[in-house]
Amino acid sequence: MGHRFRKGIGLAHHRSSGGDGGFLGRGVSRGLVAAVLCILLVIAAVIAWQKLGDKIDDDATDAAGNCVAGEAMVSVIADADIAGGLETIAKAYNATRPVVGDHCVAIAVRPGDAKITLDALTGTWDQASMGDFPAAWVPQSSVWAADLTTAQPDLVEGQPRSLVSSPVVLATSPRLAEAFGGNLDWSALPTLQRRDGSLGTVGLDGWGSLRMAMPTGAQSDATALAAQAVAAQITRTTGVLTTQDASSNRVASSVRALTRNAPASPDGSPAGAAQVIADGSADPATTEIHVVPITEQRLYQLTKSDTTARLAEVLPLGPTPIADFPVIRLKGERVPEYASDAVAEFIEFAAKAEQLEQLTRLGFRGDAPRPSPTSTVTFPRTPNPMPTPETGAIVAINRLVYPG
Repeated sequence: MGHRFRKGIGLAHHRSSGGDGGFLGRGVSRGLVAAVLCILLVIAAVIAWQKLGDKIDDDATDAAGNCVAGEAMVSVIADADIAGGLETIAKAYNATRPVVGDHCVAIAVRPGDAKITLDALTGTWDQASMGDFPAAWVPQSSVWAADLTTAQPDLVEGQPRSLVSSPVVLATSPRLAEAFGGNLDWSALPTLQRRDGSLGTVGLDGWGSLRMAMPTGAQSDATALAAQAVAAQITRTTGVLTTQDASSNRVASSVRALTRNAPASPDGSPAGAAQVIADGSADPATTEIHVVPITEQRLYQLTKSDTTARLAEVLPLGPTPIADFPVIRLKGERVPEYASDAVAEFIEFAAKAEQLEQLTRLGFRGDAPRPSPTSTVTFPRTPNPMPTPETGAIVAINRLVYPG
């Protein structure tokens, strides 16, 4: 009996160990527990990895914010017509606290005369009078880009890029624009300029000749661009104006006919000549100047407040020359790599529609809304923009237009 009792105890003990003491003891239950533990370990590892990644990002941000290589001002020189708009965009760009090449950079835009800037870039840059050497230059047109690349090709980084443009038009009195009736051709300008009483051919007896000013002072790119359009028309160029065509005797004599008999602008600029025409609107037949080539953008700025038109915008027949305001990135020992990269980044920022509108609202044409038309400037469609001539052709025309 005692023997059976002990055996029963042993049997009971055996059941307690392997029976319904149960959930933790079964094989399937252990697998579930292991799976749950694995999931928890994976979650913990992911959280730890994310925290490590955040720390790395924070450390990188802190390093950037601390400007490992210091703060740096990057200079850009621009034509006065576009400098104000670019300066506004530069302030927006600088507010993003850009870091380029471990430098905390800031873009500084300042206006500069094209001829003075070109002479300094191709000669000796005097920092005392010119300021810091620029990482980029934005003149009014490729008139100056061609001269720079011809004189100092190693100073130009890549191909210039344009953010906005403006067609070259003729500013005249409304009465003269009406007489032309949309039938004026670029190729007719030299003859109308040279012959006495030539405006009689359009019904304006007593007005004399064309009296077209050909300014060569500040912001006078429209003068050279108009001469390019004349050259293209008289040589019947259907594509790009070539160096050979621009260097022909016929082009030289036509451009000289325009410049030799041109009345002087009071301040040497197209704007100054346009003001003479506007001031003489009461008796336009007697004004010293009847016509002046000018960018549409500058004409818009001169007349946007006029309630009654004192000037008119004339778009001659033939290819329309364009002031392209090229962004010329500079290189060389005076332009650090980070400065060149900062300019490239700034131009990408400026090309965004919300930034570009800072320029188009000034009367430029670009991929953003323009101002409403005025009594003078209606922003007409230009169906035939003139292709940029060969570099040699631009330089050849420049030599005819601008005094040495």
